[in-house]
Amino acid sequence: MKSEFTALWGGGLDPSAGKTLQRQLHTKIRTSILNGELTGGTRLPASRMLATRLGVARITVVQAYDQLIAEGYLETRKGAGTYVAATTPDRLIQTTTQSQSATDTVRAKPQHTLLSGMPALDQFPVAIWARATSRAMRHLNTDLMYHSDVMGYEPLRRNIATYLQASRSTVCDADQVMIVSGLQQGLFLLSRSVLEADAPIILEDPGFDGILASAKASGHPVRYTGVDNHGAVPPNERKGMLVTSPSRQYPLGHTMPHSRRLELLNWARKSDSLIFEDDYDSEFRYAGHPLNCLQGIDGGQRVIYGGTFSKSLFPALRLGYLVLPKHMIEPISKFRSAADSFPSIIGQLALNDFMEDGDFTRHIRRLRLVHARRKNLFTNFADNNLGRFLNFQPSDAGLHLLAYCKKEIEERGLNDEGLARLAQKAGIGAVPVSQCYQFASGRQGLLIGFANLRDETIETVIKNFANAVKKALNTTID
Repeated sequence: MKSEFTALWGGGLDPSAGKTLQRQLHTKIRTSILNGELTGGTRLPASRMLATRLGVARITVVQAYDQLIAEGYLETRKGAGTYVAATTPDRLIQTTTQSQSATDTVRAKPQHTLLSGMPALDQFPVAIWARATSRAMRHLNTDLMYHSDVMGYEPLRRNIATYLQASRSTVCDADQVMIVSGLQQGLFLLSRSVLEADAPIILEDPGFDGILASAKASGHPVRYTGVDNHGAVPPNERKGMLVTSPSRQYPLGHTMPHSRRLELLNWARKSDSLIFEDDYDSEFRYAGHPLNCLQGIDGGQRVIYGGTFSKSLFPALRLGYLVLPKHMIEPISKFRSAADSFPSIIGQLALNDFMEDGDFTRHIRRLRLVHARRKNLFTNFADNNLGRFLNFQPSDAGLHLLAYCKKEIEERGLNDEGLARLAQKAGIGAVPVSQCYQFASGRQGLLIGFANLRDETIETVIKNFANAVKKALNTTID
């Protein structure tokens, strides 16, 4: 075997080292790439061969390779194996001490409340995405430059439809998929084209303030329905459009059971209403299998299904999609042609390439593992350091945890808005739960993001937050 693989064999892997074998192998390969022992274009040993040489299970090697591929250090070539990427993330984004300090500063000063639910952006395969974007530019022709399909780039719509059919049991084809800039834009399109002028938009209370802002800007009356342990309660309204997130209700985190889904569909049929299904956090479930989406149960009659790539890829991409009932395609398309602009074709081309090559599904699979690990780390350190002040609620999905304030916090006059500011200063994305309520009686608490915190920083930021809370309460450690 070539000498460049000496670092992979040397010393083997140590089951008692305190790190998983997969993590050890990942570190060995990444270090060998960064120090130049493995150069761009080098073909790595087949997973079975490397597993035999190291005396480990093949899945250990496969998982290490998958992680490095997702991070942009390795790449696969169809029918030819696994290779060191020509351009690694470390060379693509030059990371100096000053730039790292700047990154830390940005992390310590969240810009808006969405930071409580950010994915592990440090795991995004920048090099793979850069190549997808480069290919999109190379293949840009005059037809694409004139691209004016109001529904969006057709090959991308086909890939999205295929993905949703397999992962979410939607009933749809590519003709029903419309590319949008996000769900707030999607709500605007729906409200102005297929919802009767005097019909209300019905929101969950508590719910997401971004959707609330969009609903208020639509010109329609805004009404609310309560949320219990099963999710949105069937509205009292005779007719309207209910916006609901059955996969994981924001902010309470409830997953809607099948029986409640049927109740909502029955309400929609009886009242001749619509349901806008925001499939929030559906990709990131860490236990069990997700229930079929409302759209799939409904068969695509009264439910408009909406999703976004903001959490599965990155927020600034600004690409999402609607799955429209077939009878709504024409009126929505006509309205959009007259009143709305389309997302950039370059982003659509790059995303299509990313999905076509299987990079999207590999990235999602990788993120589930990373997020689950960070959730466990965060929960363990939070219970030890913040358990005196916050009661963390169990969660098997999503990118944030819900924690209610304990009596000591409320009795000492520190509300959840003050707690959120302390968390943000400590480097943790946090949103006060109280701001998610409109009329329903809410509790003081926090939505605390864990997924976008690097493993090695989790303990530190939690301790910093705990110390800040103790200082604010003028207490000492018992």
